[in-house]
Amino acid sequence: MRCYFACLFLLSTLIFAPPSSGLEPSELKPAWQRAQKAGLTILASEEEKQQLEDPFFSELLEPSLQKDRDGSHRRRSILVRMITTTQGPLWPPSNMADENGDFIIANGVVLRQTASGQVIPTIGSAIVSKNTVPPLDANGREDFRNPFGAPYSIVRELDLSPGSPDLDLVVYTQSFGPPEGDFGGGPRVPMEGLSDYNLNSFPLSGGFPCPEVFPTESQRFTYKRPSYPVHLSPTLGFQGDGVAFDIDTGAPFVPRTQSGTDCPPNGCEGEDSLDFFREDPITLGEWMRTDAWLLIRLQDWNAEVGAFTAAEFTMFARNLIPNRVHQIMAVRQNVLSPRPIYKRPDPLALPQILISDKRGRGRWSGIAPNPFPHPDEDPEGFRVLGASLGTRADHMTWGGCTMRFAPGVDSMAGATSFAHGFDNLLPSAIPWLVTRPAP
Repeated sequence: MRCYFACLFLLSTLIFAPPSSGLEPSELKPAWQRAQKAGLTILASEEEKQQLEDPFFSELLEPSLQKDRDGSHRRRSILVRMITTTQGPLWPPSNMADENGDFIIANGVVLRQTASGQVIPTIGSAIVSKNTVPPLDANGREDFRNPFGAPYSIVRELDLSPGSPDLDLVVYTQSFGPPEGDFGGGPRVPMEGLSDYNLNSFPLSGGFPCPEVFPTESQRFTYKRPSYPVHLSPTLGFQGDGVAFDIDTGAPFVPRTQSGTDCPPNGCEGEDSLDFFREDPITLGEWMRTDAWLLIRLQDWNAEVGAFTAAEFTMFARNLIPNRVHQIMAVRQNVLSPRPIYKRPDPLALPQILISDKRGRGRWSGIAPNPFPHPDEDPEGFRVLGASLGTRADHMTWGGCTMRFAPGVDSMAGATSFAHGFDNLLPSAIPWLVTRPAP
C-alpha cells in the first residue's frame, strides 16, 4: 500500500509538473541582461532597460549575444537610450509651438535666471513666450554667440505626468521668415511681425541650413510661412488640401489643377483630392511616447594602425508618429565648438532616413568611417559626440541637409542622446570608444 501511494504521487508530479525549458538559469534572464554580461555597455537607467524586454528589440540585442569578433579582435558595443524631447538647439527655445505661437519645451533645457541675475540651464518642461528677449549685442541686435546670455520668459510650467491635460496640447510647427532681414541670428523664427525678436540662432556661423536648396535670390527677403498643426504641415506636391504656395513669398493661393470633363484646358479651380493628411491632431502626449535606442558597434580592425577604423550604427524606435519620415543625424565636436566655424549636424550615414510603419515602429542602420577619433588627434572636431532623431513635418528629406528652413519649421526634434551628458561618448567616460582612419 505504501508503494501504491508513493508511486501515485511520483506519477502525479510527472504529469502536472511544468515542462522544462531546456535552458540554463542564466539563459532565462532577459536578453539585455545577458548582452550586458557578455560585454555590451548600456547607457540607460535600470527602469529604461526594462523596455528592452519588448520582443521588438530582440534583433537589436542579438549581435551582443554572439561571439562578436572582427578577425582576431572582439567587437565592442554600446547601446544608448535616446531621450525624447521637443528641443534641438537652445535658440529657438523649442522645435515645437502651441496654438498661440509660444514654445513648448518638453524634457529639455530651460534657461532660468537666478536671484543674483545669473542665467543657468535647468532640465524641465515649460511654455516659453514667443516674445522672450534673446541675447543681444551692444546695439540691441540678436547675438547668439553666448547662448546663455539671456533667460527664457516662462509663460507657465508644464506637467507631463500621466493623465495631465498638458499631454493633450496640440503641437504646431514654428512660424518662419524671412530668411534674411534686419535681425541677427539665422532665418527668422517666429515669423516677422509675430514676435519682438528673432529667436533662431541656427546655423550658428550664419547663412542657411541648406543653402544649395533654399533660399533662392528671390526668396531671401520675402519668403514666410505661418505656423501649422504638425499633422497639417505643408508638403510639396500634396494634392488634396486645395492650396498651393507661391515659390517666392510662401503665400498660399488656390491652384487650377482640378480634373473634370467640364473643366477648361487649363483645369478647374482647385485640385484633385488624391492625398490625405491624418485627421486627428498630433498631441504632446503622443510625441513624448517615442522610445528609441541607438546601438554603436566598432568594426574593421586594422592591424597597421592598431585600432578599429569604422563603426556600425543601428537604431530601433517604437511609438513614433506613424507613417512619417524621420532622420538620424550626428552631432560632432565641431557643431558645439568652432574649428574655426560652427558646423551643422550631418547624417551619421546616408541615407539617414527611418520611415515609421502604421504602428509607429522603424529601424535604421548605417556604417561610418572613423566616427570616434581621439580628441587629441582630432583638430577638425570630427568626433561624434551624440546623435539625434528628428521627424520631418513636411514628409520630405533634403539629402545630407538637416532641414530646409529652420528648427521646428520643417524638421522637428524627437529624441537625443545628449540628455545622458555631453561626455557620455568621450574617452573620459568610455576609454575604448576610439577609432582611427584606415591607412
